[in-house]
Amino acid sequence: MKFNNFYVLYKQDTRLLLYWLVKTSNGIIQSLEAADNDSPLQLNVTGQVTVSDLVPMSELIAKHNIEVPSAIFGLFQSVIELRSIYYSQFQQLASVSPSEELEKNNATHKYFIDTLTKAFDILGSQEWISNEHEKQTKRGEEEHGSSIFATANKFSVLDLNGNSESDDADNEESEKEASSVASPRQKRRRQAGKGKRKKGKGKKVQRERKTSRVADQPLDEIPLESYRIIEDNAMTEYVMAVLALTRDWIQLRSFLQDIWRRVAYKNLNSAVAATLAKVAVAMVKQSEATIFVDFPDYESFEMIMQTLTRGNIRKAEKEFRLTIRANEKEDSAKLTEVSLDIKELFLINAYEDLVDFIKDYQKTRSGKPTKRMLAQLDDWDPQFNIQDATKEERIKWRRCYTINWLYDLVNITACAALFGADAKGEGFVLEDVDWSNNGPLKSHYRMFGLMDFAAQITTLAMQKPGIAFSHKIPPHLVFYLQCIMDAWTISRGWAISGVKGHIISEPAHGFQPRRDLDIFLGRGSWASSGHGFFQGTYNLKSFYLRFQNSGRSFEHTMDCIGILEKLSVEFNEALGRCDLFRQLSAVLPSRFSSTNPNGVWDYSPFFCGAGLAEGLEITYRSIMVLWDGMREPMLVLHLHNMLVQKGYLKGPIEMYIRLDIMFSESFYLEGKRPKDNFVDSFQSHVHKMVTRKEFLQERANRRAASSVTHTRDFLKLVILRLFKQKSILLLYSEADWDPSRIPDSDIEPMSALGMIRLAQTKRIRNSARCPWRLEETELVKRSYAAGIDYMFIMALDPKANDDEEIRDGEFTAEMILSTLWNDIHGDICGGLRPLSSLNYLWITVRILQYFEELEKEAENSGSTMIRALYSRNEAGDSSCSIQGDKRLLLSLRALDGKDRELLKTMAKTFERCGGSMADFMYWPDEGSMAEATDGPVVEAGSPDCCVM
Repeated sequence: MKFNNFYVLYKQDTRLLLYWLVKTSNGIIQSLEAADNDSPLQLNVTGQVTVSDLVPMSELIAKHNIEVPSAIFGLFQSVIELRSIYYSQFQQLASVSPSEELEKNNATHKYFIDTLTKAFDILGSQEWISNEHEKQTKRGEEEHGSSIFATANKFSVLDLNGNSESDDADNEESEKEASSVASPRQKRRRQAGKGKRKKGKGKKVQRERKTSRVADQPLDEIPLESYRIIEDNAMTEYVMAVLALTRDWIQLRSFLQDIWRRVAYKNLNSAVAATLAKVAVAMVKQSEATIFVDFPDYESFEMIMQTLTRGNIRKAEKEFRLTIRANEKEDSAKLTEVSLDIKELFLINAYEDLVDFIKDYQKTRSGKPTKRMLAQLDDWDPQFNIQDATKEERIKWRRCYTINWLYDLVNITACAALFGADAKGEGFVLEDVDWSNNGPLKSHYRMFGLMDFAAQITTLAMQKPGIAFSHKIPPHLVFYLQCIMDAWTISRGWAISGVKGHIISEPAHGFQPRRDLDIFLGRGSWASSGHGFFQGTYNLKSFYLRFQNSGRSFEHTMDCIGILEKLSVEFNEALGRCDLFRQLSAVLPSRFSSTNPNGVWDYSPFFCGAGLAEGLEITYRSIMVLWDGMREPMLVLHLHNMLVQKGYLKGPIEMYIRLDIMFSESFYLEGKRPKDNFVDSFQSHVHKMVTRKEFLQERANRRAASSVTHTRDFLKLVILRLFKQKSILLLYSEADWDPSRIPDSDIEPMSALGMIRLAQTKRIRNSARCPWRLEETELVKRSYAAGIDYMFIMALDPKANDDEEIRDGEFTAEMILSTLWNDIHGDICGGLRPLSSLNYLWITVRILQYFEELEKEAENSGSTMIRALYSRNEAGDSSCSIQGDKRLLLSLRALDGKDRELLKTMAKTFERCGGSMADFMYWPDEGSMAEATDGPVVEAGSPDCCVM
């Protein structure tokens, strides 16, 4: 799965366009050579093209009457439109703050656009545009798919009127640095394109040179990535890339702020917001990797900040302006210019807070702030009145919070190396320690939900003082920190808008960041409900011990319950609260100890949401391991299905039919519920042969399990035979929160991610006369098998071009995030497949209760089988093996379908031991929870505004 921003789209379409131009012109040149005719151009064997080459190549193609596919015209139009967006933006910047550098960039953009437009016209753009207009008229469409940015003029690169490359007369050193950095790239590019149109001394000499170059590198072996435009100003493209990335994080941050507001004010589950935020971070990271592959050593946040501000933030703050209406009720023609808060929009405040923290922590690496920093951080008040504060006071308050919170975060991560019993004996070299969950301290795992972030921050903080580190801070890490801070400030009534500035409202009344986490665990005020994880684990063990026998199934189940108990201990120690600061209060108190020793959690909705998401995911893993070897869930679902099929139940019981649908492939052979031959279907499925590969892997994992100290690591070693269904949280966790890394085999075709992936499936055809068809990916095949119609999939991406070189379905980062919301929200909060929101511990207890209730019905049953089986206890025959086989023997007898009285008894018991799915979910529907009111909103930035 791919998402595209302006720069990525521009590069992608430029490469495809150049690919066709170079291949086509090369073919003509080779034909002329074979006919002993001279050509005005030489073969291009690099894929690199200067802007000045575009017109001669197009003239050569037009002269030889080569038919231009519609898709190529579409690519011309797309590249021109995308580059025009940048040109328009740079013109606006130049009008606000003229500079020689901007003039050069504008000239580069203008020359490129004019040259490409001329090449477009040479190849027949007017006739194509006329034909396209005629097609639109016939179809009654407003737009045609070949124009990929018909709505591009609705946007500017940043949706802001800001100066990203202003003249910086006050910072000559920064100017020289930019020039020195750009020069080597310019030189390499000029050398790469040098001499392309230089004529040889004679036809024979020229042909020999061409042959030699072709022999060195066959034309067909030039990868698509090598096709590129060589421009005189190498830094122009870098600025384009920076602006595109910046726009992405502005849009994503705005989207996520709305989500966190729903958490604090509308009771949205915090795990949903945290998961979406982690996906957004992965998107920014992916975008970095895609964009900066062309700009090595330019990918740090520091370099981006220097580019956006030209090294002078104070001067840039004055030049980034927005045109607004003074008042909605006044004449709309009356406009006012205001400066934009670029330190917020470009995450500069978050970056500076992070850098200040790292520098301060490095000075002692003791876990305690320096005296100078303490003077700034002490007396921080979580109840600070944001509404009455000035902008400067709000920013200072958040800065103190950020640095205090980061101190606690790093101290939790590194405490074992700093203060643990083995710290001195191990002799940890702090700057070299792997602080991730793969390092030597993984047995001290305490960062549920934020281990990835904590490891990166701790690595930077533990470097020796004085060593440069700012070049090691990537944009996605700063964006990550900003998301964490936003989650807290929004709950206190403070949000940031790119257009309206600071938006202030009343704090969320009664909001507690640990609200959803405490419900899941059954902690605090929710302990009395008895339905949290802690109580559920205890009750499951207590209930199952009543089924005690000597069978392998019993032993397996008790082992799995032991895993849940160990997980319960880990949760109790480090999820939602940190016992560390209580244990080390004398030497390392929490930075929030004066107001709340558990402030690292209680003042961070993000931490609580991310921790909850990991808690749900690892609990789900544990239950799948439990059910994979436990008899009772499989027996109950098969019995329920049989009774429904035979009509002994008036209708399916809601809880069981929902489990039946969600885990169909786990409960039934090939995911198909049997309608007859119930015994054979049951045995064929549960006794599926283990492959030799699985057997060998399982044996190796058993050996590795002896050294595992953490529940998560142990669960990774378990090979599941039946219950392989993955929750959305599990899918994203395994993919490091990057949706593009989730394999087709794990995606449900009808999920939001499935729809995106199908929309981006390549459309191909053998010739213009043949119909389009989909590339037969695994997901496409599974979609057909699931009954999804071919035409439905094709309609997901209506932008069908008329050539094999067609683009992927176009999705921007914010579009993808808002679409994936459906999967994530449904998984956690309830929907068709709420795999992560189910209280499986209580579902398992209910399944066990079914067999216990069935035993109570034995005495009054008309079935001699059940009466005889359970009357053995009265006869004194309490053999453990017999006790263990009772449920299996009785179930197989019922699945046989011959004992009608037994089936009646079972149906009666099901009616008493059923329930709806909502009865077994951790959280009620958001709408049914007590809803907090928003309160009046005070916009501290500006009234209604428009971008100039």
